[in-house]
Amino acid sequence: MAVSRSRFLVTTLLATAFGAISLTGSAQQSSIAVDAVMMSERIPVGEQTSMVVRVANGKPEALPDSVPVTGLEITRSPRVEQKYSLGTGGNQSEYQFYYTVTSTRAGQYVIPSITVRVEGKDYVTKPLSLNVYERDPSDPALDASRPYFANLTTPEREVYAGQMTPFDLDVYVRGARSINDMGPPMMRHESIVIDFDRNYQLDMVELDGIQFTTAQRPGFFFGLTPGTYTIGPAEVKVAMIDESSPFGRMPGFFHSFVAKTLRSNPLEIVVKPLPATGRLSGFAGAVGDFEVKVTASPTELTVGDPISLEFTVTGPGNYETLQAPNMALGNASKWRSYEARKIVDPAETSNGVKSGRATFSQIVMPQEQIAEIPPFELVFFNPETETYQSRQTDPIPVRISPDTRVATSAPAGMNIPGSDQNAGGGGGGSFAVPVEAAATPKASFNDVVQLPSMDPNWRKAPVIVTARPIFWIGQIIPALALFSLLGFGVARRFREKKAKTPTDKSVPFKTARAAVTNSPNRSGFYRNILAALNSWDREISSSARKELPESLAAAHDALRSRAQWLVYGAGGDEQARPLEPSEKAECLKILDALGDQLN
Repeated sequence: MAVSRSRFLVTTLLATAFGAISLTGSAQQSSIAVDAVMMSERIPVGEQTSMVVRVANGKPEALPDSVPVTGLEITRSPRVEQKYSLGTGGNQSEYQFYYTVTSTRAGQYVIPSITVRVEGKDYVTKPLSLNVYERDPSDPALDASRPYFANLTTPEREVYAGQMTPFDLDVYVRGARSINDMGPPMMRHESIVIDFDRNYQLDMVELDGIQFTTAQRPGFFFGLTPGTYTIGPAEVKVAMIDESSPFGRMPGFFHSFVAKTLRSNPLEIVVKPLPATGRLSGFAGAVGDFEVKVTASPTELTVGDPISLEFTVTGPGNYETLQAPNMALGNASKWRSYEARKIVDPAETSNGVKSGRATFSQIVMPQEQIAEIPPFELVFFNPETETYQSRQTDPIPVRISPDTRVATSAPAGMNIPGSDQNAGGGGGGSFAVPVEAAATPKASFNDVVQLPSMDPNWRKAPVIVTARPIFWIGQIIPALALFSLLGFGVARRFREKKAKTPTDKSVPFKTARAAVTNSPNRSGFYRNILAALNSWDREISSSARKELPESLAAAHDALRSRAQWLVYGAGGDEQARPLEPSEKAECLKILDALGDQLN
């Protein structure tokens, strides 16, 4: 009797304790909280930051689409994140709504309170402050307090018109291996030509002791007309690690990525006009520091024959506006030339600092006997020395013979200049070859042109085989036999596959949950998780499934995807890797939360 009373007291105490814990968890879960935070409290003019409105333990019903602040543009972003956590104090959920904040002028701003309606009740956030400042040209724009940002830099802020200048667009995302891909940037200007490289480089850096993953995409620009311009901000889409994933950066779980659009800082560029003093004759707008070489083929020819010239121009500079070298003055009348064709390999172009390469192909024809191909000249402006310079090719010796084809191919009846058959016999006149007028030809029908006189023998066109009914009747029996064999084969395969498919319909969720705890290795652990999830899917009612919290449903789907990948898609090394305690604990928490929904 005493033993029964002791058991009764112990049972009563345990029930009271579990009831208190449940009430505490329910109280914490029903405690709704709303606040707002700035991702960065200090930004330069023209850049963006994010304001996050967080709603804990409740589903919001209405939020404003914009927040009016003079000097700022605050608009709601479509990005919404939801987090779910399990603990001894109860289940916790949180919604995060993002607002994009863009600055238009410098100043100290106060963002007013935001009213959020949650489950029929209004909640008000605290006001936030934002400092917008004018960026110093020497400011590297690297702010480690932001989780991700883009930075646009260039070594030169004052350039000449047409001067090719490099720049770099760097993307920073907090954490190791946080960038999965970087899309093509978008940055245009009506007076500045801008181009980005196709490739980018990933790296790791530390800012203020915080590790960041970086992606750098180089590019170049050059101004068309003098003036002061602002280029940027550049917009780029980056696939970065999704911090809202139910597993986050937990070891042993593959990371999911989310695409975000980042905006960089703008750059103020001064484009100076090219100097008018010292400009050389033949200057056509080339800017850089070039060298030029030429080859010719053939070098033995006749007057009027074509010569192919191949120019090779190397050195740093602007190959977009580079023109072909010109023939030295005083020689153009002796040659007939055609427009040169420029070829620039994108892999060999210059960004204004590194050397590039371009080739020009041009056809020239000598009009008289000449001993050499004259020099060609390339005139350009060198921004390093701020002077106009020129480079000339070396003369190329050629052997040109007179053209004798005129005398040998002249038609009868034409005057032949310089003929020694002229009337004077001195060779200085011309000789007219006499010709006779040709008679008009007459038609002569002496070939086989007689028309047949017999009646035509018309024959009936043959009937196509497929148009005859007997053809299709003959196809019915083989077709029926073929489809019958295929049907029996498919049915047999289906029965064999169904017989080999294991079934776990008789295993209840509690039994499957206990098997997860007793799993001997990582592969068996996730195989038992799949069995437990299948049992839970069968036992949960449709109404309870609809009332399941969204965060718990997302955790259920993520756990199933992870288990399926590790059991059926992971390699042997991944399956044999020891199970992390934190990984096991997180999975068991999700299973326990799902089991609570069955009670």
